[in-house]
Amino acid sequence: MTSAALQILADGHLIVDSQHPQAIATVQSLQPFSIVEAYVGRYVRCRLHRTALWAAAGRGISATQIIDTLTAASGAVALDAKVHRTIVTLMHRWGQVTLTGSTTALFLHIHEPTLIPRFQHDPTFAAFFDIPTDDGWQINPLLRGALKQAFWRKGWPVDDQATLLDGTAFDCPWRNTIALRPYQQAAVAACIAHSHGVVALPPGSGKTYIGVAVLAHIQRATLIITTSRAAAQQWRASVLAATTCAPDDVAIYRGTAATLAPITITTYQQLIARATIGAIADWGLILYDEVHTLPAPVFRSTAMLNSRRRYGLSATLIREDGRIGDVFSLIGPLRYSMPWRQLEQQGFIAVARCIEVRVALTPAERASYLGALSRQHGSLAAHAVAKYAVVQRIRQRHAGEPLLVIGHYLAQLHTLADLTGWPLVTGASSNDERAYWFGAFRNGQIDCLILSRVGNQALDLPSASVLVQISGSFGSRQEEAQRMGRVLRPKATNTALFYTIVSAQTREVDDAWQRQRFLMAQGYTYQVISEDEL
Repeated sequence: MTSAALQILADGHLIVDSQHPQAIATVQSLQPFSIVEAYVGRYVRCRLHRTALWAAAGRGISATQIIDTLTAASGAVALDAKVHRTIVTLMHRWGQVTLTGSTTALFLHIHEPTLIPRFQHDPTFAAFFDIPTDDGWQINPLLRGALKQAFWRKGWPVDDQATLLDGTAFDCPWRNTIALRPYQQAAVAACIAHSHGVVALPPGSGKTYIGVAVLAHIQRATLIITTSRAAAQQWRASVLAATTCAPDDVAIYRGTAATLAPITITTYQQLIARATIGAIADWGLILYDEVHTLPAPVFRSTAMLNSRRRYGLSATLIREDGRIGDVFSLIGPLRYSMPWRQLEQQGFIAVARCIEVRVALTPAERASYLGALSRQHGSLAAHAVAKYAVVQRIRQRHAGEPLLVIGHYLAQLHTLADLTGWPLVTGASSNDERAYWFGAFRNGQIDCLILSRVGNQALDLPSASVLVQISGSFGSRQEEAQRMGRVLRPKATNTALFYTIVSAQTREVDDAWQRQRFLMAQGYTYQVISEDEL
């Protein structure tokens, strides 16, 4: 390892020394065009990734700028020729394949003539190429999204410059009483400068208001798609608070034409069940909330909506299923992001501290664990009885502070609720029950609340300052980050604590490490302690 923060390997991996004074700044400088893969000892391992490189190109970042960034961070060491060539080649592909025209006459242009025969004879594209032109083909407009997916899978990004359907005009101006923060204004500007794309900002940073501000600027009939009915209610409240829209003009879709309005909010589940919602109104704007969670069945509906102006909002633009390329192709490239720590330093999200508490299995639990099949290890480790005492010890340590407990296994959560008497909200809870307990937590009637996975996303409990994760979905980076986001809303003390309880000497230790990678890439560190150190 050199004295510089970054070492660049010949295979394109980027190794950052986490103990170097410039480690955090270096990782953040790499994020616009790479992904964090792993933490190995004291080192952060990143990888140049084509989707990230193309997103950077779409934001106006050049190959030269990326090479200069890498060279500076590595102590002016010249890049390996293969790495240099990979960057230049991939960045050069942005803009080589473009779509122009309209929603009735769509044209695919290949700007490098030697590529035309290559694509023409590839059976992957046989269903897309209709009428040949001088530099490409006329394309069936209904295949716009699917075409972009196909090109991405072949290693080529499509720069979609074709015009969009305007949609029905709708007057819904912004209220002057609500002021956007500077980064929110920048995110809105980045969106309206393009017809499609993604904004990535941490939970608690006000992404909903960014979406509403885009809506107020575009002034068109809008479809908002989010993760749950509770999230839909929060979106409706935000639209009514931030704009002059009348209540009757903002509706939550309930499966019938009667529940449509100029601004209609629905869930991904509804979109799967009733895919025609995208076609039953003349939408001029589609907003995808928590776009990183886009269910695979929604990709087909989204491909059919590529003639509409569309934006995605995300806290963690990662997918464990590897389908982030579909988000890139169908929603658009990353248009705006800001490191979590930078917003923390500016006071826009709470200062968070992460603590991993390791508990011991009882002799009986250890025997069961060692005798079980490997596929059972995750569940057995998660259910360690010692976790219940640790949760109550954390409650004592932070008495009076608004505390959330969140977990993956319902039986475990019900046991904890029985032991503590704290209310529990799960997927089986009615909407009225959820609203009651969430309201009680917000107004201070209760200061402890247990949540199942319904609390992973789009949950507005701004007062929460302590979160305890008692179990998780194995190695999900997305879930880890979203859960910490529950306590990142700015508050009076502007501090937050995120505890994750892990069974020592089990697969939970490895799962926790996998889960923590995204937050570590944002500059967070986990203090690892034993249950006796609480």
